[in-house]
Amino acid sequence: MKKWIILLMILIVIGGVVSFLAKGKDGKKIAVEKAEVTRGELSLKVSARGKIEARDRFELKAKIPGVIMFIMEEGSHVEKGDIIASIDDKEILARKHQEETNLINCKNNLTRLNRGLDIKELEDRVKEADVLFEEAARQFEANKNLFASKVISKDELKRIGANYDQTGLQLEIIRTQLKERLNARLEETESVASSIKAIEKNLVSIEQQLLWSKITSPISGIVTQKQIKEGSWIIQGQLLAIVVSSEEFVAKVNLDEVDISKISLGMPASVIPDAFLGRVVTGRIEKIAPSPRLIEKINTFEVTIQLKASDIDIRSEMLCDVVIVSGIKKDVIKIPQEAVVNIEGKDYCFVIRDNIVSKKELTLGFRNPNEVEVLSGLKQGEEIVLNPPSELKDEVRVVIKKDEEEEN
Repeated sequence: MKKWIILLMILIVIGGVVSFLAKGKDGKKIAVEKAEVTRGELSLKVSARGKIEARDRFELKAKIPGVIMFIMEEGSHVEKGDIIASIDDKEILARKHQEETNLINCKNNLTRLNRGLDIKELEDRVKEADVLFEEAARQFEANKNLFASKVISKDELKRIGANYDQTGLQLEIIRTQLKERLNARLEETESVASSIKAIEKNLVSIEQQLLWSKITSPISGIVTQKQIKEGSWIIQGQLLAIVVSSEEFVAKVNLDEVDISKISLGMPASVIPDAFLGRVVTGRIEKIAPSPRLIEKINTFEVTIQLKASDIDIRSEMLCDVVIVSGIKKDVIKIPQEAVVNIEGKDYCFVIRDNIVSKKELTLGFRNPNEVEVLSGLKQGEEIVLNPPSELKDEVRVVIKKDEEEEN
């Protein structure tokens, strides 16, 4: 009887072990996806979200205030020099006409002053008065001798002397008038010349304002943003429209300081626009910002990628994924990124043997968005779990999803 009891107990234990091996520790199978540990090349890549922008982008702003008479619609194709918008120039043209009239009047006045007819008249009068004075002086000297010889009376000499004094006084008066007129003409000439310069300066300013009243495109491209309507009053510096190039594009992406050390100018890059999933536009790094910007408490550097011509209809402001190939490491053990789980700061994966998983700690090396180098912990050819579910534990029995689907 005891032998039968002992035999029964042995059978129960064996059955439990078999059941445990068949179902795992928790007694149930977990469906998982699997991948294989491989050896080969590992592309060292840096990836991030970015945005496509036109190579050239110009904000067209008003340089003078006024009323918008015309402005192009968004989406309009323009050539370099085409008028994008125009401001009412009637008041500017009226000021130009007035200043041109003032300039003509001032130049005529300057011509009159330079001719100096009034000065010439005074100069002739001075000459006449000078001749009269010399004659009066000669007669006075001659009559003084006659008076000394008692040929003429004292009264006659006084009369001749009074004429001499009167003639001299008249000469001084005319000379003073000439001097004052010369000074006045000099001041008037300087004033008119100054007015001419001011008017000419105003006309240059007005001509510039007339040019500014016509806002032209500095490039051939597309009007992407129209900020104002016809008939609206605008102020100086107000944004009217934006023109972007329609043939050349760049992609801009912000990389954190950890990744920036992995790239350099000229490195190839692949840009995948969200609007064209699966389509790739190639390019090369053209510019790396010399200093970082703080974005969400992380230092980031703006990287500009010059895109090559493509048959994809890419447009400015499209969002995209950017992948920069910074190098290639050969003959490495590698696994998919989806196989790695991080637990309390350490990296692990689950190895599948006979449909039972075992958790293995890993030492990882270089990685890209898809794959990671394994320095220790795995061997080529081993099978591992992809995207391990949270309930997956060490020594649990699993079923491969593909096999499970074939059974069903």
